[in-house]
Amino acid sequence: MTERIFISYSRRELGFVDDLANKLEEKYQVWLDYRALIPGVPWAEQIDKGLREADTVILVVSKASLGSEFVALEWRHFLEAKKRVILVVFEAVDLPTELEKFEWVDFRGNYKAGLDELFSQLDQPIQEEHPVPETGFKAPAMVWGVAALSILVAILSLGAFWTIFIPIFLVPLPYRIFKRSFDFSRVQVALLALPVALSLAHLVFIGGVDGHLLTSFLIGMSFGLLGWLLLWLLRSSAMSRWGRPEATALKFANPYDPNVSNPVTVSYYIDHAPEDRFVAEELSGTLKKYGHSQAADIKSAKSVFALISKFKGDTEANPDTQVVFPVMVQTNYDIPRNLSKIQWIDFRPGVRGLDVIAQLLADPAAMLKALGMRPVSSQTVYPPMITILYYFTLFMTAIFIGTVIDMVFFAQLHTVLGDLAFSELVAMLVVGGLLYVGNSTLMARGLLNRDGFYADPLRIAIGVLVQGLLSVAVWILDRSVVFMVAEDLGGEIGYAFATFGITIYLIGIGLLMFNYFRNRRDIRLWFPAKR
Repeated sequence: MTERIFISYSRRELGFVDDLANKLEEKYQVWLDYRALIPGVPWAEQIDKGLREADTVILVVSKASLGSEFVALEWRHFLEAKKRVILVVFEAVDLPTELEKFEWVDFRGNYKAGLDELFSQLDQPIQEEHPVPETGFKAPAMVWGVAALSILVAILSLGAFWTIFIPIFLVPLPYRIFKRSFDFSRVQVALLALPVALSLAHLVFIGGVDGHLLTSFLIGMSFGLLGWLLLWLLRSSAMSRWGRPEATALKFANPYDPNVSNPVTVSYYIDHAPEDRFVAEELSGTLKKYGHSQAADIKSAKSVFALISKFKGDTEANPDTQVVFPVMVQTNYDIPRNLSKIQWIDFRPGVRGLDVIAQLLADPAAMLKALGMRPVSSQTVYPPMITILYYFTLFMTAIFIGTVIDMVFFAQLHTVLGDLAFSELVAMLVVGGLLYVGNSTLMARGLLNRDGFYADPLRIAIGVLVQGLLSVAVWILDRSVVFMVAEDLGGEIGYAFATFGITIYLIGIGLLMFNYFRNRRDIRLWFPAKR
């Protein structure tokens, strides 16, 4: 009878594996690398020990796992030891000849049914005869339902064509759901903005002179709420099991809050790039407050914090001989394998939990249990203030582009202004649009990548001011055209994006100021220190 289980898998199926491990741990002892590996002990030795002590290996079958040489080493080790192997079929794939004879459970359809079958097999002796699993595409009912809803939302997103980014992110979504390859963070911002974008589109393009604000708002929200429903479903546990890590919301590992007033002191070293100096100083200050001492160099330290960002992705410390804590300051897609097997401490949503780190520094396993996260470098995460600034920049840019599109293509101004005046208007709008998009692109680079001209909080404030000035300029231009139309034709041309741009900008500034005073520490720590 099974007591100890070793799970062999590919990181691309991490959401599924994480949930499966939670269910199995209710009844069995489960060895899962990023939950079990302890800093300071060679990870190869720990994996070998986990394989030796387990009496059953669960191999999560997918294209990625069967294509991994490290996963192959694990299941071949079990074959040599003649231990029990159960294949958990996540994805249809041709099996190696050596695996065709083993037990299997199909998880491609109903997850609960698969769990029941797996528990049933684990409670029984090894079954010698098993047909090879059927090939062909299968997906859980939730995936089919979400994909169907995403098709409807993709069609609705065409009504927000003026934003450009909303249809770009949402039109390919149904296909990407089946391919498990969409970026959750990008889809999220598009779905959140969809109701407002549809409301403005209805008011400006359809409402005309007699357009009613409340009517357009209700119509836009009614359709846009389908996008919010889709977002809620994408965050569900069923979709987290289905998607690749970058297609799911960030999930932390079982945090808890210790209360250790007098921790055992440990010598530490913080290995970081010069640009991450502010974060290192904040961490070091808290460690010293609890009595820990900073080592003279990295080799003499008992514990090493390796700050990972775009400026530094590796460490000189040896995780096999030292206690090394990878600390994610910024997403880095090139994490060395010796760090990818260890749980990370994640500072990307903000530098938090410093007191917990200081209290549990002498107990690495407890610290990672308190603060560790699934080691996935492909998920995009930023501090709340940075996320809000990015969303603000993106949506204001969409409003400006919508203004240009409206005035050039939909307001029929060429019939009123004449060819020459209309050409001059178009030229001014194009120049303004290029300035706005260029400024916003540089701001986004500074905010998200932490480099370039706008990788500085003061310059970001200047960039926001430039957005405001350009929005006011296009509003003045729009008002002058409206007055000209009123004088020539004795009528109005209806609502315009320019008017809403000013209103949304002022509301956004208020929200930014409110969040700045709540999260100004994150701003200071996020932007790179000068060399």
